[in-house]
Amino acid sequence: MVNVFDNFLEHHVAELIDLQMREVHWKYDYDSKPKGTQKHWHVFCGHKIDVVPDEYNFIVPIWEKIRATCNVELERVYLNAHTFGIEPHVHRDDGDVTMIYYPRLDWKEEWGGGTAIYNNEVTEIDRHFVNKGNRLIMFDANLPHQAQPISRECYQLRTCVVFKTNWM
Repeated sequence: MVNVFDNFLEHHVAELIDLQMREVHWKYDYDSKPKGTQKHWHVFCGHKIDVVPDEYNFIVPIWEKIRATCNVELERVYLNAHTFGIEPHVHRDDGDVTMIYYPRLDWKEEWGGGTAIYNNEVTEIDRHFVNKGNRLIMFDANLPHQAQPISRECYQLRTCVVFKTNWM
């Protein structure tokens, strides 16, 4: 299962989330794969949406829309960021469903930074999703996937909000 939802939130809500994501204080050294060598920027936001720290409350509207759309429960939510030169490992997630929200409304397609989902043998890309502001992608957590590289011509931070969920 792979789904894409463009214009996921009302535009004014998406604008507020985009602005708040630009204020996040990022932590470097997160690894998408245990004992991996490719690190990236990361902020853990919580296991339950009702206990997300105040500085990350801006993600609540995304979760509320997800809950209105899908019958899932939250396992955890976090923020990831990448710059040129950072390319995380191909990996599989725990849980049932992974959802990635792209908040940057000014992101240009030529900057890259989308998400690739591979076939089970990880021999070829099965689906590629362009990083597009206010887009939510949803896929089976066990599908191998990877954040795609950022162009050297991009001087912006590629950000996303990741929801790890389980079917209810």
